[in-house]
Amino acid sequence: MRAAALLLVMLAAPTQAAWEWGEALTVNPVQGAAVFPHLESANRQGVAVSGDSVGVVWEDNRDGTPQCYLAIKPGAAAEFQPEIRLSQSACYEPVVLALGAGRFAAAWEEAGSVHARVLPGGGASKLAAAEAAQVTLAAGAGGIYAAWAEQAGRFRRIVVARLALAADTLGVEAARPVEAKVPSNEQGWPALAVAGDGSVTVAWEDRRERHTVPLVSHSRDGRRFSPPARLTDHKSGSVDGLGAGSGAMRPTLATWGPRGVVAVWLDKRDFLSGYDVYAAFDPGKRRFGKNLRVQDSFGDNMAQWHAQVVGDASGRLVAVWDDERDGTPDVWLANWNGKSFDDNVAVPAAAGAGAQSDPVAALDASGRLHVVWLERTDAQAATRIRYARAEWR
Repeated sequence: MRAAALLLVMLAAPTQAAWEWGEALTVNPVQGAAVFPHLESANRQGVAVSGDSVGVVWEDNRDGTPQCYLAIKPGAAAEFQPEIRLSQSACYEPVVLALGAGRFAAAWEEAGSVHARVLPGGGASKLAAAEAAQVTLAAGAGGIYAAWAEQAGRFRRIVVARLALAADTLGVEAARPVEAKVPSNEQGWPALAVAGDGSVTVAWEDRRERHTVPLVSHSRDGRRFSPPARLTDHKSGSVDGLGAGSGAMRPTLATWGPRGVVAVWLDKRDFLSGYDVYAAFDPGKRRFGKNLRVQDSFGDNMAQWHAQVVGDASGRLVAVWDDERDGTPDVWLANWNGKSFDDNVAVPAAAGAGAQSDPVAALDASGRLHVVWLERTDAQAATRIRYARAEWR
């Protein structure tokens, strides 16, 4: 009913600019009812565009243990090339970063640490000396950075490293914890962004308040970080006498405009309807402003999942996630119009019968939007990783 009503409104309204989608492609050639691909990672960096090539990373269990893979589609190719296996032993939460000219950097968790590799070609290198997980990558202003959650006593804390790229190998140039002190509770799932002025922003899930609160810190040089600040403007406190406060989780960051950074995360401040998608903006002052809700009123009464924000230097900004407002999980997006997020729009190939979920996205240098998601038509069917590209018309 809602979809039909929206179609009537669109037909009656004057023609406006919108995303025009190409044909959807399948990324993973190995499928089966017992093969479960995952697109989960810190900052949700599952797709990147390098030159005219698209790279997608994921983890699946086709060999009986979780392994990580990268598939590349050159611009002139009609489909994705056969995937490259990144890992040797059990692997989790891979991410991918564009290096330009068709090259990529991938990072992942394996054998109790985090590793990185330049592709095509290049060998894997270990990034962390201690036990570590949940790695993510970012680049900008001539620098490449990684962040991860590293064991420090009983709990993990967030470490940020500047990486050096020599030929086809990534190495750690310098690594620093955001906070030098031993953590009092768990820290994890870092998000990382390098703004146009070279400053580094890191956000993460933090449990020091006895419930999950996204914190954020900034650095001019990637070495010395400011004291952590709350990303959310919703204060801690029990809800109806229960717990230490409503939770918020999985922050994602994107650069935006010449110096800005945007954060999007899942927030349970309206705890009766589950997680909502919230955003906050840092226009370049290295301080985030008030929180804004991203999903529209049609999505208010159900939970949102797997949110991510992507932006570019021109100021274009898009948030993606999945929810079940039309009865089954679909992939939704919202464009930033300069003052607020527009009404939500479903990705055409990632909506309808079955379950379409876990979106990851990227904007390329030409402003095209690339979205990857999981598709499962029914409980017995194989899960496909799907990809589609859109032009702004």
